[in-house]
Amino acid sequence: MTLETWREGLFQLCWHQHGGSGLAAPLGDALELPTSDRDWLLERIGQQRNREAKVLEKSAKRR
Repeated sequence: MTLETWREGLFQLCWHQHGGSGLAAPLGDALELPTSDRDWLLERIGQQRNREAKVLEKSAKRR
C-alpha cells in the first residue's frame, strides 16, 4: 500500500459531506482500526455511494 492510498482511505473514512451521507469517523478512531476492518469499511462505503447514486439517477429520470 502506498502512502497516497493510505491517506485516501483515511480521508474517505473521516470526511463527511455537508448535508450528505458518510461515516465521518474521528481521525483517531480511523487510525486505530485494524487494516482488515478499514478495508472492509472502504469497500462498503463505495457500495453505498453506488447505491445512492443509482437511486438519485432513477429519481431524476422520473421528473
